[in-house]
Amino acid sequence: MKPVLGMLLALLWAGPALAQSDDDIRRLVIQDSLARFQGYCPCPYSYDRGQQCADKSAYSQRATHPHDLYCYPNDVPYWEIVNYRRRMGYR
Repeated sequence: MKPVLGMLLALLWAGPALAQSDDDIRRLVIQDSLARFQGYCPCPYSYDRGQQCADKSAYSQRATHPHDLYCYPNDVPYWEIVNYRRRMGYR
């Protein structure tokens, strides 16, 4: 009985991870995007040397804007959410 109860508790514990909303996943994708960015000013709201990056950010420079740099939830395409769920083993 105890092993079954333990397995049931483990499944219930994993349940919330399966129920991640699209917005939660968008936030995770943005955090990952910013962590992979190599530079000083990825987004307009970022700070470099005590000053807000604003128009000097890589995001604001459309010509050199990395295609996988996401600063805002609306930037994250739906296919990124689907890919995240696949990588994590969700359907």
